[in-house]
Order: sequence, then C-alpha cells, then structure tokens
Amino acid sequence: MGCLRLKGLGESRVQDGGPLRMPHVYISHSGADPDALLQLHEALRVAAIADRYGVGEPDRAAADAEINSALALIVLVSAASVRSRTVRQDVETAKAVGIPIIPYQIDKARLNGFFKQEVQPHLRLSSAMPDGMGQLVTEVQAAYRKKCPVVAVMNLKGGVGKTTVTAQLSGAWQEAFGGRVLLIDLDPQYNLTQTFFGMDEADASSGVDRSVISLFERSRLHAKDAPSPAENWLSLTIAPFTPAARDSYVHAILGTDGPPGRLDLISGQFEISKYAFANDRDALAAIKQHFLRSIDHYRSEYDLIVFDTNPNATFLTRCALEAADRVIAPMHADIYSLRGVRLLNLVIRDQIEEEKRPALSVLFNAVNRNEQSTFEGDARNGVYDGIAGFALSKSLMTAALPRSAHFAVKAPQDGQPAWRQLLAHAGRGGGLKAIRDSLKQVALELKALSEGGSSGH
Repeated sequence: MGCLRLKGLGESRVQDGGPLRMPHVYISHSGADPDALLQLHEALRVAAIADRYGVGEPDRAAADAEINSALALIVLVSAASVRSRTVRQDVETAKAVGIPIIPYQIDKARLNGFFKQEVQPHLRLSSAMPDGMGQLVTEVQAAYRKKCPVVAVMNLKGGVGKTTVTAQLSGAWQEAFGGRVLLIDLDPQYNLTQTFFGMDEADASSGVDRSVISLFERSRLHAKDAPSPAENWLSLTIAPFTPAARDSYVHAILGTDGPPGRLDLISGQFEISKYAFANDRDALAAIKQHFLRSIDHYRSEYDLIVFDTNPNATFLTRCALEAADRVIAPMHADIYSLRGVRLLNLVIRDQIEEEKRPALSVLFNAVNRNEQSTFEGDARNGVYDGIAGFALSKSLMTAALPRSAHFAVKAPQDGQPAWRQLLAHAGRGGGLKAIRDSLKQVALELKALSEGGSSGH
C-alpha cells in the first residue's frame, strides 16, 4: 500500500533570516510526472512553502485529511493526470472543503469531461509560460495571505474613530464568523490596548517586552538575556529572531470564561516612537523586514489580523501599509476627514511599491442613519472624487456606522473581563441591536472584500 509522504519545510524555523513556518499546499499528481513534481517541490522549498503529496496509491482517508488542512491544492495537469482516479478524487475533496484549486499544465494534454468542468476554469498557468513556475509560487503565496487577511485601520486625521472601529469591528467579525482574530496596537499612544486592559496591566506587559516592539526587534520575549529594545532609543537591534510563541505573547481578550473563539491582542507601547527619530536607514529596513516576517508568521495562526494605527505618516505607517492587504479608512461626513483620506491615498500611491500596495476602502463612521447627510450622499455620487484625488465613490463601503454614544471609548472597569468592552457582547437594550446589526453589515462587507472584492486601488 502506498503512503502519504510529508515534503517541504513543515516545522522550519527562522534562523539568521531563514524561512518561516507556513501551512502546507497539497500537490495532486499522477505519479507519472516525477520530474515536474520534483521541480515544483524545489520551487516551493526555496519560497519556504511546505508541500505534501501522495506516493504511489495513497491512503484515501489520509490524503483527504491532508487536503482538508491545506491552504490550496496544486494540480499538475498532464496527459497522465487527466486519466488518474486519484487526481480526480483529490480535486473532488478540495472542491468539497472549499480550498483554492491551482492547476499547472505541464504538457499538451487535452481536458475533457470532469477535468474540463472542474479544473479548466481555474487553469491559467503552464510550464510553457515564461516564468510559469515563478507565477505558480506567487499564486500560492497569495492563497496563503488570503487565508488570513491583514487589515490596517488608518486615516491621517485623528479623531475619526480608528480605535473604536478596530475594536468593535473585530469583535463583530469574530462573533459573526467565529475563528481566530488578532489585534495589533501600532499606535504609540496604545489606546486600543487601554480599551481592554488597564494602564497598569499594559505597562507591566511592555515592561517585559510582551508588546508590539517584539515584532520589530529581538527582545527579552525571545531570549531572557537579550537587552530590551525599549530601553535604548539610540540604537536598533537588527539581529534576527524567531517570532515568539503565541501563548507567551498575546493577551486573550475573550479569556477562559468569555464567549467562544479567539480574539487576541498584541499590546502597544510608547517606546515604538523611537523609530520616528532613527536615522539609520539600513537598520530601519532590517527591522521593517522583521515586522513583515513576524506578521506573515502569525497569519498561520489566525483568520484575521487587524492593526490600529496612529494618524501620522511615519515609519510605523509604512510598515503597516506594506504588511496589510487592505486599509479601512474611517471617515466622518466632513471635509476634514476627507483631507485625511486624501493624504492617506497619496502615501499609499507614492510611498508604497505597487506590488506591496494595499487596497483602500473608506468607511463612513458616526453618521446619522435616519437622515443621510448631504455630504455622504454627494460622496457616494462622486462629487468629491476630484478633491480626494482618486475614485472615492468607488472605494466607499456600502455599509456605514451610525453616530451613537455606545461607540464612545470607555476605560475598562476594575474586575470586568476585557470582552465586556465589545458591543457584540455588551448586553441588551438601549439601541444595541441596531448598532450590532450595523457592525455585522460592515464585517460581512469586509469579509466579502477580503475574499475577492475589488473595492480600492
């Protein structure tokens, strides 16, 4: 009997800037194309993508289990594979569990019947294309990122509700869809952290580097004898590090006695302000790569990652924009908020390389839903596209959040569990149902955009 063989990097770790652990892809092949299989395996290995595939006639239950936990199914399309019962079963399993199917044609096989119906609609890549293998690897990497979208909540104007939107929209997402959500506080004022935890707890966390600074620099969280990067504003630590284990790093907002699921926080701290004063470009580039690699690592443990950000164009802004797949820009129905969105779009367009540029979606926040403002209506009709400097009307989310006292940021009460700060779990009455419905509509729209929508750049 054949066996299921594990190939790829599996438990690979970061060593001197080495590869990060990623979920695996499953390669479906006929067994008659070993050269193409090995070529693909090597390309995935170089890109730090783990792969699995069957050898001989694999155990069906084991193969199905591997496909069920894979981020995507790669199908090597050949004259032999279109006749393979195993490949057909692999495709059927991938379709049933809803993972992406990525065919890669390696000869001139003609597709008919099942393969014409189920595989050909996905077929875009082949070995005959220039850099076809490279494009295949890029598509797999995109599937990995799509598995856990990263969203930055950002506007280059303060007071538009970024922290509130980050906290409450993330809570609504987790309540509506379940799964695992990670919040990251990238604002040196760390108001998001203080939304859920008292200042003493937040400061105690940063005092042992159990905070956002450990995404950028090697710290006591990574090695007990390491100096704290928060204690020295005049130097940057460029030594590579393995991202900290989740359980020793994050704060569990839902706790052990709260609602089901996982909503975690990497707490903020003031000392990340040091990066705004650093002049060593090479060192800044190195710690930016540390941050990006850390975020890619934690994608494997979550279904959504959300950044709360500061309202300035700084090094932290660039890091957030390069790591994010999408930016949500909260905006009040006024010209001042519009100017902040305009500046944000300029930063994205002019400062972020095209291949790293996140999509931009604009969310009206704190609007009167009983009588839509003239400003909002005009914005949706394209009146302000010229002032914004881009197609604002096409980037506006359909859903919006109403003005409500429920959205006012309140410090957590002593002894109150952190999850009680979430409107999704804040009891009943007082118009909360309408607020929750609004948050759920925004969450639904964000999920649709993350799964393939095109709003934004």
